[in-house]
Amino acid sequence: MNKKNTISIFDETIVKLRFLAKEKESIRQKLEITAKQLAKTAREKEYTRRKLEMTANVLRVKAKEFAEIRARKKAILASIGDAVMACDEYGLVTLFNRKAVAMTGFSAKEIIGKHYSHLIKFVREVDNEPSKDFIAEAMKTGHRTTMADNTLLVRKDGSKIPVADSAEPIRYVRGVLIGCVIVFRDITKEKETDHAKSEFISVASHQLKTPTTIVKLYTETLLNGRDGVITEKQKEYINEIRVANQHMIDIVNTLLNVSRIEMGIFSVAPTQVDIIDVLKNSIKEAHMNLEEKSIILKEEYHQTKHTIPIDKLLLNIIFSNLISNSIRYSAPGGEIFVKSLKAKKGEQLGNKIIKENSLLISVSDNGCGIPIDQQNRIFTKFFRSDNARSEHTNGTGLGLYIVKSILDHIGGEVWFSSKEKEGSVFYFTIPLKRATQVLNNLKI
Repeated sequence: MNKKNTISIFDETIVKLRFLAKEKESIRQKLEITAKQLAKTAREKEYTRRKLEMTANVLRVKAKEFAEIRARKKAILASIGDAVMACDEYGLVTLFNRKAVAMTGFSAKEIIGKHYSHLIKFVREVDNEPSKDFIAEAMKTGHRTTMADNTLLVRKDGSKIPVADSAEPIRYVRGVLIGCVIVFRDITKEKETDHAKSEFISVASHQLKTPTTIVKLYTETLLNGRDGVITEKQKEYINEIRVANQHMIDIVNTLLNVSRIEMGIFSVAPTQVDIIDVLKNSIKEAHMNLEEKSIILKEEYHQTKHTIPIDKLLLNIIFSNLISNSIRYSAPGGEIFVKSLKAKKGEQLGNKIIKENSLLISVSDNGCGIPIDQQNRIFTKFFRSDNARSEHTNGTGLGLYIVKSILDHIGGEVWFSSKEKEGSVFYFTIPLKRATQVLNNLKI
């Protein structure tokens, strides 16, 4: 091999070695970059691991706190003085506290997981028929509902206790209905207290009845001139006494009616009565009051006669209270409209679904109306709305309470629609099929 060839091979070798050296340097740099990236990734993973560990610790603490809060709430619900029951959106019981167990006689194990209606029964005191399903109503409407008055809870052993209270829908995010909470309490002691108060009112009213009757007798005798002529001024004074005494008699009779209904001593004598005839007589009795205020009363009847078995006195009390209220709270020159019709089951009248084929009477006026924030109290004892008390000082706040009490006892219903300063419409129904059965079994 000559010198020239040797130099050529050597140069090629040097070039190759330099190329290899550059490749190795490039690989080394890439490896160094990779190593840095791996180190960074390792640091990020470590940071993430620590963060996850911290989050896990926080979650463990929160879970412990949540468990404690849940246990505390459960203990509170278990210890609360009222019976508490909760249902899911399908009506299956999810909670049943200790008071509910004590009141119903059913264990939580027997109730939870079953539909509330399978074991928990509420009936009407008057006839032991199932009361309105206020739980289903709350679930359907999404609004708070209350038990009907005079509701009894049927316990596991078949005994019954008077109860009261309400059902409240449970809403989740965005208002989704997920269940219902039902609270009910034993009102036996309240009933006993009310009975004692009614007895007192009854005794006091009876004691007042005799002197007021005597005053009425003597004032009428004096006004008739049977014992000598009296002056015009004396006649004016005596007439004032007569009017005030009559007002006292009306109050005494009202209190007696309330006490008799609540004590269960209101005698009932159902006979075949023409309701239209009784209604027309009530309107005639109110004729003088209508004339005094120049009020026009219009009548519309679905038929000229309608005879059903009912107590005439009770019916007259209902008509008298509704008509006198319309007159009292109407302005001079106002209008009252009395109407009767047959209402069919399922029909809607005045925001009310008719439950049974019934006779319906409505009394409407264009008077002062009832403020919307006070309408839920209108059938309670001694209640009068603010505008009624300010514009009309006379009144006991017992008339509508008596009307509702009577209708509750005979299986009817009463409700109303009203707007302040525009007037009110009061409706009441008497179920046609149940009228005979309810009244024959009724002893109040």
